[in-house]
Amino acid sequence: MNKKLLITTSLLAALFLLLSFKENEAALALEKTENLFRTRLEEMALSTDQLEAAAENLTAQNTSIEKLRQAHLNARIQYKKVEFLLTYLDGAAVRKNINGAPLPSVVPNVPKVIEIEPSGLQVLDELVFSENPLEEKEKIIACSKKLSHDFEEMRTYQEKVKLTHRHVFEAIRQELVRVFTQGVTGFDTPGSANAIPEARAAFEGMYDAFKNYMPLLTEKDGGLAIVMDARMDYTLQYLAEHDEFESFDRLEFLKNHIEPQYQLFYEIHKALGIEFAEETDKMPRAVNYHAVSLFAPDFLNAGYYANLDLKEPLMGKRVDLGKTLFFDPILSKDLKLSCASCHQPEKAFTDGQPKSLAANGKEHLKRNSPTLVNAVYSDRYFWDLREPRLDRQMLHVVMSKDEFGTDYIEIINKLKQSSEYGQLFSAAYPEYPEYQISTYTISDALSSYVASLTDFDSPFDRYVRGETSVIDPAVKRGFNLFMGKAACGTCHFAPTFNGTVPPTYDESESEVLGIPTSPDTLNALLDNDLGRYASGIPGYKADFYKTSFKTVTVRNVALTAPYMHNGVFQTLEEVVDFYTRGGGAGLGLDVPHQTLPFDKLELTQPEQADIVAFMKSLTGDMSKFMHPERLPIFENQTNWNNRKIGGQY
Repeated sequence: MNKKLLITTSLLAALFLLLSFKENEAALALEKTENLFRTRLEEMALSTDQLEAAAENLTAQNTSIEKLRQAHLNARIQYKKVEFLLTYLDGAAVRKNINGAPLPSVVPNVPKVIEIEPSGLQVLDELVFSENPLEEKEKIIACSKKLSHDFEEMRTYQEKVKLTHRHVFEAIRQELVRVFTQGVTGFDTPGSANAIPEARAAFEGMYDAFKNYMPLLTEKDGGLAIVMDARMDYTLQYLAEHDEFESFDRLEFLKNHIEPQYQLFYEIHKALGIEFAEETDKMPRAVNYHAVSLFAPDFLNAGYYANLDLKEPLMGKRVDLGKTLFFDPILSKDLKLSCASCHQPEKAFTDGQPKSLAANGKEHLKRNSPTLVNAVYSDRYFWDLREPRLDRQMLHVVMSKDEFGTDYIEIINKLKQSSEYGQLFSAAYPEYPEYQISTYTISDALSSYVASLTDFDSPFDRYVRGETSVIDPAVKRGFNLFMGKAACGTCHFAPTFNGTVPPTYDESESEVLGIPTSPDTLNALLDNDLGRYASGIPGYKADFYKTSFKTVTVRNVALTAPYMHNGVFQTLEEVVDFYTRGGGAGLGLDVPHQTLPFDKLELTQPEQADIVAFMKSLTGDMSKFMHPERLPIFENQTNWNNRKIGGQY
């Protein structure tokens, strides 16, 4: 045999053996992870059985109560060790039966009210750690029995699921977001406040699964393996040494643990050659998996919420057209109002009014205008969450007699009289020659513009991303309070700091706060606006949605006063004081379904000032959103060219 050919054949054989070895190593890692998953499911099943037994044996003796609480804490720890895969594979079932928020909800997207009573570990956390669990014995027994039953059903299904490498790494990165936004904030532990030990258990669960991949990673990228190994030890040690809820430094945890690992696990995913989700399907997702920071400008996919392809080549022209329309009174019946009348850029696209001024300039609407900056990150819009589509928001404004008071036919006829608008629509929507100026193109252009109003470039964002190295100590203290003791972060979820729920960010929440009609805390009266209950959506006619309003972002709140849907509070200090007092119920108002804890937070004045300092640090630069210098020419309208945007909108 030719010597050269022999060498080539030997090299190919060696390469084949090497590739086969790596494939076997990868298969072994996945097999070990699947076995670990099944073992952890068994351990959790055992812990739920023990919890059920402790509930049934509950007596007034302190030792009995302590046994119940320990059984509950153990069940939660076992859950946390398997949470990352369990919730990734069947998040809806987990929220409904295993670890959902302890609040009633409704079956979504049905034309009537079908209430869902909360159940699972969070409900038990409140009951078991109540002042006298014996008074709640029947509920505790019923809830623990249901938990055991529901988990066993889930376990039967989950044990048969065939994992992939992609599932494992996506689940780990998702869990990092969950631990930070719902774990260490106390969202998951409303009664026990056992958040930090549970966070450690969650990391143990992730790490135990990932360690199966360490031999493969060591071969692929030894340096990355060494760094990750050190990171794992560092985080576990940190959580073991800092396990007190109120003193836990959440900003340090974010910067030195969550953020680095969120990036590292992405780099490892790439280094191991594991496919990404878009390589297997083209379904849009709320979270951009390729973002390497929770506070990156592209962490969330605005196109997902707006139902837009932001990579569309004509998107820039459509955004520009939408911006022009946004500032143009041509959309209103009397040519006096524009979208910018109630959404002014210098005020973070609010209007500074307690309740927005109606079209006649004398009366007021029911509510004020919430900010449009980052408003796209929601699955429903308006204070009462009545509209699920961003591009249909405009219809509500157009048809309202108190706002634009017109219809699309009239708007289209006016726009068609402008040759400049004709050119703009033609350039932005060339694929629709017969319908370039239409209901669709007008709405699409406006929603494209609103979807572009995103900002994650505040001083706080830049600090978290490491672009600046110094932050005001008051901001740090305020962030730790916001995400911890003050419980703000359990409703205003990072990084949007609104009610869009992590880690999948595909559902928006509303809250019942008991908003008063005035800031007078001694003679408070409950505002009579029924909010979500009166939205016109049949499925929202549940009593617990009365006076419930969308949880809007606290980003840019330094620019968006006055606050709440009715503008009752003029300052952020008043807002924080209202929450500190326990909301409307804390003021003595009758708010039976208040979702804000009505017991006082006992925040000191310096602590309240620190929370305000943190919220102010979330202020972005609004100058990049300012209105255009010139509007399109509308030839047939008297004095059209003399309209002044910025004064009389």
